[in-house]
Order: sequence, then structure tokens, then C-alpha cells
Amino acid sequence: MRGQIDIEKGGIRLYGQPLTLNAYENDNSSSIGCCLSVPFSTRTSNFNVNSGNNFIPFINILHVEKATSIMNGEIEITFAYPIDGKMNITENQSLEFQLPYEDAKREYIPKNITLKICDNENENDNEAIDDIIGKIMSLSYPFSKKRPRIYVLINPHSGKGEAVKIYNEQAKPIIIGSHCEVTVQHTEYSGHASDIAENIDIDKYDMILCASGDGIPYEVINGFYKREDKCKAFSRINIVQIPGGSGNAMSLSCLGATSSSLAILRALKGKSSQIDLMAISKESSNEIILSFLSQTYGAIAQADIGTEWIRSIGSIRFDLGVAYEVLNNRKYPFDLAVKMGCRDNSEIIKHFENIKDIEDRELTQENFKLKYNEEFQNNANINNLPESWEIYDEKISNNANIFYAGKMPYVSGNTNFFPAALPNDGLIDLVVFDSRYKAMQNSKALLSLDKGTHVWEDCVEHFKVSAYRLIPKKNRKCYISVDGENFPYEAFQVEVLHKVMRTILWEGSVYTGSGYLENCKI
Repeated sequence: MRGQIDIEKGGIRLYGQPLTLNAYENDNSSSIGCCLSVPFSTRTSNFNVNSGNNFIPFINILHVEKATSIMNGEIEITFAYPIDGKMNITENQSLEFQLPYEDAKREYIPKNITLKICDNENENDNEAIDDIIGKIMSLSYPFSKKRPRIYVLINPHSGKGEAVKIYNEQAKPIIIGSHCEVTVQHTEYSGHASDIAENIDIDKYDMILCASGDGIPYEVINGFYKREDKCKAFSRINIVQIPGGSGNAMSLSCLGATSSSLAILRALKGKSSQIDLMAISKESSNEIILSFLSQTYGAIAQADIGTEWIRSIGSIRFDLGVAYEVLNNRKYPFDLAVKMGCRDNSEIIKHFENIKDIEDRELTQENFKLKYNEEFQNNANINNLPESWEIYDEKISNNANIFYAGKMPYVSGNTNFFPAALPNDGLIDLVVFDSRYKAMQNSKALLSLDKGTHVWEDCVEHFKVSAYRLIPKKNRKCYISVDGENFPYEAFQVEVLHKVMRTILWEGSVYTGSGYLENCKI
């Protein structure tokens, strides 16, 4: 049997028989021919360029080394093999937007094959074999010259308490197969991840891998923010999440993955990028909190924080909570002032189409300086606003049942709440549901959250801002949620910190599978 390094298609093509789970593990007779002259595209998301199971994409290859068998001229390739047996995803020719879930939940296991290198003239040439190994590895890791040194944080209580099992069974084998240097730490108390991030030796690691729900990334980010050398920490280390909890919004948004094995594979292969964070000012203190995901007030916060007591039943608790709030048509009035970016969907479309990939930069203290915090701390009144801010329509804000602001499209594994969110556009996406519309219209919008088409419904206001101030007006204390964490019931202000956090993005300048332009109704 013969194989070929196919640079144009982006992988190793095997000839003779299909690639199966056990076809090559004990086969030392395979040969591989080298065709290295064709330019290779480094776009990491191109899974579906081939058909059949006789092809190993470079993006699936974890490690290559000289084989340890007694045979000369052999190499051993460790690669991520999908447990469904399909090495490649058939390209979808439909013009209709397809949700990323089927791809996102694919699971992988590491497999090994041994191939014999034969150049016809110098079969035992170690230098030639080293060159081939180096070439395959460089093509398999186009964005990194070395495997990252990973610090793994596992919250053993995430989700249904299965984070440790998920990591050990799904993510750990892929990490071992990639020959990464790994340190593993279980969090022991609330805020432990923040303490670790505040004190970790950042020169020893390239990635903090959060095997958890969205709470651990939130803690790590705020731990970094407390450091005196936060500019260095945020510039150098990728903060990445792989699924281990009930939320996993960061993993789905950034890596397009809801399975831990796919998430770690894409974390190893994807491009390190700088994305925006949101800085939150409190009315009651000078403390600044950083948010990577969202802030919400109203029915969503009630359904999230208010159902913590039934967390053991899983994510359905959230769906039940939202349904209860909407069917009872509960209002959560507020005053809102904004620094407007895009006023409606028509302006968002223009902004979305013109977005450009911006080069990374070395961070300085100036990048973390807040523009509007001092005015807010002096007077949080809605009428005391910075220049060029505006007060949002009070007819809507006094009759709202949902206020939601976010920087990532997915807020959970099947909720595409901010389909127009962009990683580093310097703007926050805002969504407000108007309760004056009939319950049926609000219900229709909520039932379309998986596709993200709710933003086109009449009962939903959708716009982008660079900063906002919210003053809750409910006559009884209720919940406000920041990245899924309980926040004091008080006025707060949020502004964008542009491109200050480093993470891995699978698609580069846009998030994976949000489908905003594909679902455009204007």
C-alpha cells in the first residue's frame, strides 16, 4: 500500500484500503510518498475537503515521531480519530443556515499508525525522515512552532459534577497524544481559580485550560485583572474553555465545540487571537469586574440564578424558568443609557460586512483604562451622562421582560442569543424583549433562540453599543447575572475593553456558526 502527503488538500492520503480503527496499528508494510511542492493553506477550519476514510487531515494529526520498532525508516503518527468513523465531514451544499451542533458534538480518540518511508534511493536516511517529520508537524500546527504548555483547571462540581470524568475520558487522551506539557489542578472552593490566576507563574505556561462551565474562565480573567503585571498575563497566555459544565458558552462560541475531545483538538490547532472583554462598574463600590460573556436582567436572570436550587436536573432548569417568566408576562423595568454603536439590524449588517481582522498587539496599562467609570462613580443617575451618550426609549425599557447584553453568540449549548456578536469589534450586542407584544410573539422569539433568528422579530430590539448604564427599577429585589454569576441588585455600567484577552478562535475574525448574515431578513 502507498500513501502521499497531499499539501493542497491538507493531509495524508492513504491508498489501498479505507482508514479504519485498526487497519494500520500493526501494519508495518505501509509506505508514504512525499509530494511537498504544492502550497498549503493554513486555514484551520477546512475539514470537508475530501471524502472517504482514506485521508488524515493535518488538523487531526497530533504528533509524529520515528517509530520505536526494529524496522528502519518508519514513522509513527498519532492522530485524532472520530468515534463515528467518519474522518471527514461531507460539505453541506444547502443555502439554508445550518446549526453547528452536529459538528460541535463530534467526539475523538487518539489512534496510532506506523508508516514506512521509502525514497527508493536512501531508505535509511535519518535526515530525510527528520525532514518529513518536521514538515508534517509544521503543516499540522500552522499557528504554533511548539506544543503549548498547558495549565488545566478542573472544577469537579461543574454541571452535574462530571467535569473530572469528562476531562479524563475525552480531553486527556488527546492532550497526551499531542505530547503537550501539562499541569492539572482541581479547584477546591469558590474563587480558587481566581486566586490561582492571580499568582500563577505566567512564564511557565502558554494556556490556561478551563475544564468546566463558564464560571472558571470568569474567575481566571478576573484573577489576571488583579495582577500588577496583568498586561503581560493577558498578552501571553491563552484562556480557553473546554466543556465540563452546564453552560460551556465560551467553548461553543470560540471553538465551535460542545464535546471536550473536539474542543481540545481545536484549542491545540486554532489561532491565538485577542478578543474584547467588558468592564463592569458597580454603584456600591469602586470594584471593577471583567465579563467575557454577558450581563442580564429580567426573565433570563431569574431563570438562571433563580433556579440554582435545581441545578441537578441539568440545563432544562433554565428552559423551565424562562417559560414560567414569559407565560406570566412579568415585567422588569429599567432605565438605560448607551453609547450607541449600531442602532438596528440594518446598521449591524453594514458593520458586520465591513469588519476586518485586526493584528494582535502588545498590551499596555492604557488598554485597561476605563473611559466612563469616573463619571459613573461620581453620580450614577441616568441624567448624568458622558458626552454623546443617549437615554434609551423609556416606553420599551419600562415594559421590558428581558434585557441581555453579550460579547459571544452562544450563552449555552443551544442558545444563540447574540448571533451578530463579533470577537473584537469593540461593541457589545444588546437584546431587549418588549412585553407589550402578545405572549405568542414573545414565545415565538424565544423558540427561535437556537438559530438566532429571534433578533428579527418585532418584539425584540437588537442593537450594538460601546458602553451602557443600566438602573433596575423593579420594586422588589431580583436577580442580575454577570457571566452566569449573581451580581448585586443595583445600578451598573459596562464598557468595552478592546482586544485585551487572548484565547483560541477556530474561525479567526468571526465566531463559529452564529449565522447572522445567513439568516438576514432585511
